Amino acid sequence: MTGPELVSYQMVLLRHAAAGRDFDEETRERIFREHLAYTLGMVAGGDQIAAGPVDDSPAEDEDICGVGFYQKESQDEVRRLIEQDPGVQQGLYCFDVMTWRTAPGTVSPPAAAWAQG
Repeated sequence: MTGPELVSYQMVLLRHAAAGRDFDEETRERIFREHLAYTLGMVAGGDQIAAGPVDDSPAEDEDICGVGFYQKESQDEVRRLIEQDPGVQQGLYCFDVMTWRTAPGTVSPPAAAWAQG
């Protein structure tokens, strides 16, 4: 007997880049706001399913600060979207992309109110 067919998504772990430690607080805040606007725009536009900050990252040089979920054709397509994020472009963040699978129907599209900010 086989289990249900799993649905594939791409999961992004957003990390604080080591280079970002050199930014002053004002610069980090500005870049974060640009990143947030970009992320909310991707969710509202349907490119990203969900995103949010992460607390209690394991101790690492480039700690995990956020998670995002996508349903695209490939990890490369997601990488292209993340590479356009102002936080990544300006060196505050770096990221990892991986495939995540779950049972059909367990992930819902974002609520319209949240997607609109």
